[in-house]
Amino acid sequence: MSRIPEETIQQVIAATDIVALVGRSVKLRKAGTNYLGLCPFHNERTPSFNVSPSRNTYHCFGCGAGGTAIRFVMEHDGLSFVEAVKRLADAAGIRVEEEVWDANAEAEAKQRSLLLRANREAAEWFHQLLMKHQLAAPAREYLKSRGITAEVAKNWQMGYAPQSTTFYREWMAQQKLPEQVMIEAGIFVQPTEDENGQVGRSYARWRHRLMFPIRNDNGDVIAFSGRILSAEQKGGKYVNSPETPLFSKSKVLFGFDRSKRPISKAGEAIVCEGQIDMIMLYEAGFQNVVAGQGTAFTDLHAKLLKRVCNEIVLCYDSDNAGYAAAEKAFNILSPIGLTVKVAALPQGEDPDSLLRKQGKDALQAVLGNATDFLEYQIRRLRSSAKSDGMVERVRMAEQVAAAISIFTGVAQRITAVNKVAKLLEISEEQLNAMVKRAANEQKKNAGQQKADSTVNVVDEAKKLLSSQHKTAVLLCQMALNDAEVMHWLRESNCEDMLREVPGTELLSLLVHSRHNPSDETSQLAFMAGLEKHQEAAFAQLQAGPRLPGSLEDAKASLYALEFARLQSLIQGAQSKLRQPGLSEAEMERLQQQVVELSALRKECLDRTKGTPNSFSP
Repeated sequence: MSRIPEETIQQVIAATDIVALVGRSVKLRKAGTNYLGLCPFHNERTPSFNVSPSRNTYHCFGCGAGGTAIRFVMEHDGLSFVEAVKRLADAAGIRVEEEVWDANAEAEAKQRSLLLRANREAAEWFHQLLMKHQLAAPAREYLKSRGITAEVAKNWQMGYAPQSTTFYREWMAQQKLPEQVMIEAGIFVQPTEDENGQVGRSYARWRHRLMFPIRNDNGDVIAFSGRILSAEQKGGKYVNSPETPLFSKSKVLFGFDRSKRPISKAGEAIVCEGQIDMIMLYEAGFQNVVAGQGTAFTDLHAKLLKRVCNEIVLCYDSDNAGYAAAEKAFNILSPIGLTVKVAALPQGEDPDSLLRKQGKDALQAVLGNATDFLEYQIRRLRSSAKSDGMVERVRMAEQVAAAISIFTGVAQRITAVNKVAKLLEISEEQLNAMVKRAANEQKKNAGQQKADSTVNVVDEAKKLLSSQHKTAVLLCQMALNDAEVMHWLRESNCEDMLREVPGTELLSLLVHSRHNPSDETSQLAFMAGLEKHQEAAFAQLQAGPRLPGSLEDAKASLYALEFARLQSLIQGAQSKLRQPGLSEAEMERLQQQVVELSALRKECLDRTKGTPNSFSP
């Protein structure tokens, strides 16, 4: 992968006010020189989430979450490291230029560019077919039946996927797009092997379907959703792109690239189920609207919306499936502090059909009358209840109590209990007891999940440290605390040793970084760019007692590692010499190699004479 220069990372961290950043999603109060709040990463009643403006970091004493502003955005919004840095850089007005730093990274960057190009050109081709080609006449008729004009189709670059894969191949040849790129982009499907180990020829994923391009936050086409044109057509109603290097359906909301600003302005997001619903609401003036990708709401979807608003209006179909989807969405949206309402559509209607039949004012009335989820849930339960007796009301209360227990705010929970108790005509004490039981059960489950997650990271860090060469770990500890040792290491030309001696992975990360022990921002930037288990391993090294030592000690340690490398190479050459059937030239080459390596080993030994902590070969 490409990477962001460490100077830029340091600049971004220094330019970001972590108190202001965290304060957008966590209510903070001043506590001495720091700030305290309820941790957004686990459920708690007593604030243990600490933000330090002087160190520009955060730490939760409850669950152990912590790091820089970059780590906070990664964990809170479900972004990658590069995405988090870019978002903070954009907010600070800092230009980010990514570096390609090795051959593999360059290849990945080129491949990503090819995939983007394939999606972009496919979107344009699908669109041109829809607007102009006779093959797309059924698709145009379908749009007409749904009240979708050519202008709307153009605004959203809707398209038509032809039936024939051969037609695709002719277009691919014109665009000079390799078949493998089409497969990796998810536009083509590669069949699996049959019982004879044979693999058939790839074919187009979408055939005779209405196509909707799916875009990322920047507006790039990263995937597609294809809809059937008639009820008799085989296959799912919607077929989305598979997971690709560009697309993960759990992270993308349809239309968010256009609607994020209107959502932010309104402070509210309307969430519907299908692409056509989303498009028609947007075109009717309800621009603070998004849609899922044919899957249940995810934590990442919720965090995406939390960035820009505090209230969600679920505008799902009025059938049982719509209710189930609303319930699942509530369970994900509420725990992160989003207020969830439900717009109850008339029976048998979806947002698009209501717009077409009754107009914008009717939909506006439905949205305006949206009720909070608990009230909506009670109405649904009552509609299916056999009676309105106490037994039925208690049963309903048990179900609603589970929803109330999700609320993290004390005032929010008290208000909900008061309201639900009145609606169900039961005592607040009785309902509070139900909520408490549900909360304890949830806390137990969540605590176990959190513990498992934390244990996994800690275990991975321990495994990583135990796999490292002891001398390399010692050298890491010295370099982490001594700028002179760090500088010498980087000038010591130790690439061969780092590449060939097992257990030097952490030392290699440190040497190739721009970590400066005397610059705290540099340290934070280095830690922020690591994997979680790597970060935990380095944190453990830094938390240990500071080792007494000097540059001479560091040199002795590095020479010990170099000695180990040379010894391994000599043993390898000697082992080859013992193999039968070697040619005279090969034997001569190996013997010369042993002589040369032995001379280097002796030179390495001579360097250590008289140094502290010198080793014995």
